[in-house]
Amino acid sequence: EGLDYSAVRVPECKKCGGILKPDVVYFGDSVPRPRVHDAADAVAGSDMVLVVGSSLSVLSSFRLVLQAKDQNTPIAVINMGETRAEREGVPLLKLEGECGSVLQALVESL
Repeated sequence: EGLDYSAVRVPECKKCGGILKPDVVYFGDSVPRPRVHDAADAVAGSDMVLVVGSSLSVLSSFRLVLQAKDQNTPIAVINMGETRAEREGVPLLKLEGECGSVLQALVESL
């Protein structure tokens, strides 16, 4: 694709020299159990669930939307393109578009 990655440097731990990994879950990795429980607790205590920029293809994220649906919590999605929730008939408010633009318009409308 014509991209030059020769200048990319992977950060190293200053203590042990190992490769630093950001605190993210890469596609195919498992979400740590404490994070799963924290997310479920957050949904359980929420008045609304807002999904920003996700197709919800991965079960770990879609499961939270199903939890919100089961507890009759309103769900809104900002995304470009159809989501798994829409394909599976989950009732929600869909805001189609680029996330940054849609969020900015929402903030300006308040």
